[in-house]
Amino acid sequence: MAAIAVFLKFFRFDYNNYKIFKAVCWHTIDKLPLYDPYPAEYNDVNHYGVFFSAIIAPFAILPDFLGVFLWVLANGMFLYIVIRKLPVGFREIMIILFIVLHDMYGASEMQQFNISIAAILTGAFLLIEKKKEEWATLLIVIGFLTKIYGIIGLAFFFFAKNKVRFVWTGLLWLGLGFVLPMLYSSPEYVIPQYQSWWQNLIDKNNENLASLFQNISILGFLRTTGLNNGSDKLIILSALFLFMLPYLRFAQYQYQAFRFQFLASVCLFVVLFSTGSEASSYVIASLGTGIWFVFSPNPYKWWKIALLTLAIIASISGTDIVPRYIKYTYIVPYSLRAIPAFLIWITLILEMCFLDYRAINEKKILSQATYKSIGAIHNK
Repeated sequence: MAAIAVFLKFFRFDYNNYKIFKAVCWHTIDKLPLYDPYPAEYNDVNHYGVFFSAIIAPFAILPDFLGVFLWVLANGMFLYIVIRKLPVGFREIMIILFIVLHDMYGASEMQQFNISIAAILTGAFLLIEKKKEEWATLLIVIGFLTKIYGIIGLAFFFFAKNKVRFVWTGLLWLGLGFVLPMLYSSPEYVIPQYQSWWQNLIDKNNENLASLFQNISILGFLRTTGLNNGSDKLIILSALFLFMLPYLRFAQYQYQAFRFQFLASVCLFVVLFSTGSEASSYVIASLGTGIWFVFSPNPYKWWKIALLTLAIIASISGTDIVPRYIKYTYIVPYSLRAIPAFLIWITLILEMCFLDYRAINEKKILSQATYKSIGAIHNK
């Protein structure tokens, strides 16, 4: 699906985002300002950190037709591999892939790095589960230095078995990532670019508040419907309070289902409460939705199926399947895409605050043991 998406876009010469990404590499080498407009090269401006030049470099050195194809394919493959590593059965893997598929396709069309951000967050969590904190922090630092989103991976700190290793390796990777672009540029160039990046993100946040195709979040919904005409700070602080409430349930940390529900919460939260959320950001939220569903207790209850159905419908709400009048009169202007994901997130938080995951964990262990017994009998 990723290959089909980029194939169709490339032959319409519609790969502007890749041109921006590629230019980050060459502009860093040539010591040009990363956040100035370059209308002769591409539309819009870059919003990625200078470290991103190292990520895109292997693709930037190739001809465009090959570079953009391999870039999109690499992002899609990264996400696919991470999903396959989730500790669930084949059916659950297929459910998650199905839930993520359309948003992955849309992000692939736009050559977006959000696909890899989803994989980075999930991959970091899986590495913490395997007590490989040193590699988890590497992924978190990569996500942070490229698109800021990765910093929310620090939320997994409390599940790390070796917290000291988590801290010192995180600081080590951060230092190495900070200086890496200096090897093919210079400190005098790189340090001001980090400063410019911060200002660029502030300016971008202000632009997003008035953008029709950005801020597709709960923040955008509340603003466009007139429910919030002031600052977003109170809403974000309230959301952070809800997000952090499950941390208080220390006794539940030992249960796998509880921990993976926290991963789902992270994936949903980072999209729902960011003014930078756009249609292609929802590949992260969709992955969170899929993880929530397969790790949820009693996922096949009618109201959970209803929530999942709403989320899938929302994922196609920006396509031509939806009449243009409805799309541009209601769905896009009022950020309605965010509503199903928000309802799922609230459900998730309530479950994490009140359910006893011990019973759920024991039930799953019994189910797995029964399945293995049946398999053994079949083999005999």
